[in-house]
Amino acid sequence: MPLENTPFTQSIDIRFADTDANGHVFFANYLTYFDTAFLKYLDHISCSFDWFIQNNMNFYYVEACSQYKSALTYGDEILVSVTISKFGRTSFTIAFEGKHATSGRLAATGHIVAVVVDKATEAPVEIPEAFKIATRIAHQS
Repeated sequence: MPLENTPFTQSIDIRFADTDANGHVFFANYLTYFDTAFLKYLDHISCSFDWFIQNNMNFYYVEACSQYKSALTYGDEILVSVTISKFGRTSFTIAFEGKHATSGRLAATGHIVAVVVDKATEAPVEIPEAFKIATRIAHQS
């Protein structure tokens, strides 16, 4: 299912080290692309990882999923679209879609579920309202 109202897309070059014996991107590397794109998304909405840390919070990935759709190879470029698809009280879900930069062919989709925690105690805490507002504003742009 295509992502709708995607506020952010990150370009990532496929390195030779990202590929497997078949010459395709190794499936687990899509999760690293998703993580890279999400951290850039946080910078884009002015709620960087450092912002969480400075506000005595952190977030932990508790679930990650990637679905392979078509092959990417060394030298290709992937465009990873990022959106926050769901907010819970202490967790949020990030949806991803990776496409071949030149052809637009869908290469992978997936999601990551993150839980916001207190930096010192590591106990789950409510998602900061500033983060929710920043994501809403990004979706409206």
